[in-house]
Amino acid sequence: MDGEDKKTRERLLESARQEFTAKGYLKASLRKICADAGVTTGALYFFFKDKEDLFASIVEPPLMELEQLLFEHFKAENELIPETYIHLEGDHDEFAAALIRHLYANRDEFLLLLKKAQGTRFENVVDEVVETIEKRYFLVAEKLAGVLPGKRINRYMLHWLSHIVVDAFRHLLIHEKDVEKAITAMGRFMDFLVGGWMKLILEEKEPR
Repeated sequence: MDGEDKKTRERLLESARQEFTAKGYLKASLRKICADAGVTTGALYFFFKDKEDLFASIVEPPLMELEQLLFEHFKAENELIPETYIHLEGDHDEFAAALIRHLYANRDEFLLLLKKAQGTRFENVVDEVVETIEKRYFLVAEKLAGVLPGKRINRYMLHWLSHIVVDAFRHLLIHEKDVEKAITAMGRFMDFLVGGWMKLILEEKEPR
């Protein structure tokens, strides 16, 4: 792709970002996107397969980076020795701050995912992230339950907690524009959350 093609593609992406933000995916007009970018409708199909591919080209790269951040964090969590798995206040601040900074560096794109993706393959992205976190939480909880006599995993609470975590990040992203305030708030929330994590997810086994 030469320099002029790159510029045209970027104009289309910026025009599409504005149109999707204003109207949502379903009501967005490809004709207006092309007109605002100064190209013909036919030119759009040189760069993108269809309307959804155009939307995906905006939101998918930061989403994939988010998924990688989550994967790396939970991989490290799962590699901890269960007997020494003790959370201290503030020990998730760095991870929470990294997530917040990524979300806010791509805030427009994530707001499109959260509020404007109906009709695309991304419309259930929140549920998919919850499912990912729930699976990762389960792996960690399973290791802990294996070394704590008389404990078992409460799947109901694990699922609920997974939703709470995702909803906390979503609420901040939508309602708080200041990234530093968001980092501070999430740090306090994570301290609260981590403090009760084991009490919520691990429960006493019922006597046989």
